[in-house]
Amino acid sequence: MKLNIHRKVLILVLGAGLATFLVLSAFAYYGSKVVRDDMSEMSVELGERSASYTTELLTEQAKQTFGELTEARAQYIDREIAIMREDATVLANTMTEIFSHPENYSAKAVVDPRSSPVKMGEPYIVYAPSLRDNVTPEIQREIALAANVKDFLAEMLKTYVDCSATVFVGSENGWHIVARNLLDENGKSDFNRQMPLSHERIYEFDPRLRPWYISAKNKNAPVISELYRTVEADGYMQIGASAPFYDASGKLLGVAGVDASNIDIYFWINETNAREGVINFVLNGDGEILLSSQREGVLAVNESNTDLAARTGRDLRKTSEKTLAAAAERMISGELGVAPVTLKGENFYLAFAPMKETGWFYGMLLTENEVLQNTGNAGEYFLSRVPEIQAKMSQERSSVNNLVAVILAVLLIILFVLSTNMSRRFVKPINELSDGVREIASGNLDKKLDIRTGDEIEHLATCFNAMTDELKTYMANLAKETAERERIATELNVATEIQNGLLPKDFPARADCELFATMTPAKEVGGDFYDFYFLDETHLAVTVADVSGKGISAALFMVVSKTVLNNFAESFYKLNGLAPVVAAANEQLCANNDAMMFVTAFIGVLDLETGEFVYVNAGHNPPVIYHAETNHCDFLDVQKNFVLGPMDGIPFAEQRTTFKRGDLIFLYTDGVTEALNVAEEEYLPERLINFMNSTDCRADLQTLLKNVRGDVAAHVGDAAQSDDITMFALRFNG
Repeated sequence: MKLNIHRKVLILVLGAGLATFLVLSAFAYYGSKVVRDDMSEMSVELGERSASYTTELLTEQAKQTFGELTEARAQYIDREIAIMREDATVLANTMTEIFSHPENYSAKAVVDPRSSPVKMGEPYIVYAPSLRDNVTPEIQREIALAANVKDFLAEMLKTYVDCSATVFVGSENGWHIVARNLLDENGKSDFNRQMPLSHERIYEFDPRLRPWYISAKNKNAPVISELYRTVEADGYMQIGASAPFYDASGKLLGVAGVDASNIDIYFWINETNAREGVINFVLNGDGEILLSSQREGVLAVNESNTDLAARTGRDLRKTSEKTLAAAAERMISGELGVAPVTLKGENFYLAFAPMKETGWFYGMLLTENEVLQNTGNAGEYFLSRVPEIQAKMSQERSSVNNLVAVILAVLLIILFVLSTNMSRRFVKPINELSDGVREIASGNLDKKLDIRTGDEIEHLATCFNAMTDELKTYMANLAKETAERERIATELNVATEIQNGLLPKDFPARADCELFATMTPAKEVGGDFYDFYFLDETHLAVTVADVSGKGISAALFMVVSKTVLNNFAESFYKLNGLAPVVAAANEQLCANNDAMMFVTAFIGVLDLETGEFVYVNAGHNPPVIYHAETNHCDFLDVQKNFVLGPMDGIPFAEQRTTFKRGDLIFLYTDGVTEALNVAEEEYLPERLINFMNSTDCRADLQTLLKNVRGDVAAHVGDAAQSDDITMFALRFNG
């Protein structure tokens, strides 16, 4: 027994539902069993993995935060030291300004500490031992001029109130103007107390021998000097910045600079620490420690050297602490990162970053426990929650099993009811659609299907309704368009016959000349035309022209152009010549030519007694002239005149030539030379003249034009005709 769609849908839906029910029940039972067996193991594993993952994640975050903090502090310290270089540059520029424009400054005095006490921060002068008793008047004037900078020195020194610092200018001649600030025992600045100048070397030292002077002079640019010791026998270590200054001619006069105690920079570094227990240090490019918060040990600055320059030559990359040496290697390579190191058996993390302004490298060392102090707690927390999670999951599993059993039973009942209703609702619109389509197919295009299901069946019914409407409209339009096309075809046939009737077809059989012409339009009607007529018994006028565009508009303008040229030639030629005829025709064509159409034309008049040929070329293709005497073809020499129609008041030049017996002129339009093949290649004038020289020009003119047309057709091949083709041949036999 065959089943209808209703029963098929019912069986399909109900069967699918039952199958789904059975599969879900089987999976539920199996899943419950698997979950029960594996729950404990999975919960423990989940806790361990969560603890491990959380620990790893927090470790990486802690290291990343440590590294970012180090980078920020490196940039801060680097910038603060770079400010010293900027201050030295400003001070040097001030000295250059003073010595470049001495006329703007008066002579001033500066205190000599050998003869007068000096207050803290007050600028004073120091002489090199070789200069003390040999100060010439010229050097005295130089010092008096340079003393104009002392107020600037004092003000700049006040920006360094938090450290023991010196601001100074030193001369190539050996004098040295200095302003110093030494912190008291409480680490404070007091500019009212006396400067303790107790050591002999304070009064007499040569600035030209100091590291800050030598480096700035050699580099001829602002520099940051690495550690050097002050001039006192018990002097402290300093870091300084210096810059050269010049006179107006660019001659080096000396070096200006700023330096500060590394003891205070130790305090400065420690003051920026975010937490206790952090070890900070700075390396130069040779691996030497320039600054450190450590006063002893492998990371401390070696201050045992009492020379002026305290370069120790100790390279941290060569320390016996291997992990620290490897990290120092990475630091000096310019790397930004965090590395685990071991120092005296204790584990640390070393974060490091380059100091781009100074070219040094900053490191911050923190114990492993400090960096990772919060990571272990997270792992322990996850593991402690595992038993609680196991008990909760067991309880939830029992509740879910009971709930699933109830839900499956209810779903089974609902499935049966819904399957029955769904199959009926599904089949009803299909039956309605089938009945409606059958009626439409019988020819009732006014039938409308009214199905509202909101799905693809309703969309299909809407499409059928739209199809019937479009079919009715199409059939009505088809009838209308068919009638319109028949009317247009009839009118075009009439227009073609009229156009053909306007072109002369009777070619006179005369002894003194031969004529033949053809015109093949690209559409039903075209814009090319030819014409010939006798002005009297001995003068034959010929015209070949090409109107812009194609179709009806070109054909209408062709008729007007042909008529105007004919009328003016017959009226004016004998009195005025050919050029005035063409000019008058152009004026007539310009009148009311709102469409700006134009026509290219070649107009000629042949005297059948003498062979003289008078012609005017109005923007047309040059004709081919055949010389019977030499049996050779050339293009006729033509002057360039403007086309007819778009512009009035234009003069036209006429030309003359003389035909001999048997000479022939071949006139044509650009439909010949611009004929396109399937590759869109033109026929071209060169091919035309070559063909004319290769064919028999003594043949009758109809055969000659047929041969030319055949060569053009051979070039075009299967391509459609792109333009009107007109050819006209005139042979003189007088």
